[in-house]
Amino acid sequence: MIDIVEIDQGVSMMLEMPEVAAGAVKITLENRGLTIRGKVEPMRPENLEFAYAGRAEGDFERDFTLSEDFDPDRIKAEMRGGVLTLTLPRAPEAQPKRIAVKGA
Repeated sequence: MIDIVEIDQGVSMMLEMPEVAAGAVKITLENRGLTIRGKVEPMRPENLEFAYAGRAEGDFERDFTLSEDFDPDRIKAEMRGGVLTLTLPRAPEAQPKRIAVKGA
């Protein structure tokens, strides 16, 4: 599951990744393509055979195409409580400009 929200500085992406360690996630940015790769390790209790396994395991990959508005040097990633949060700040020149209104 992924949530993408607008924040003052740009965009925040939150991806649920239960059972994925921060060290098992690889994030790359090439041109405007943001790729998130990782691996979910199997959680199998010893000496038990599953009749049904509802949890996915193995490699995964998610791809996103970013607009040119984002500053690639300021992208941050943090894993906490099974949620990967990426902060994608907009470049200063892409930030909205405020125009003051003067009274007569």
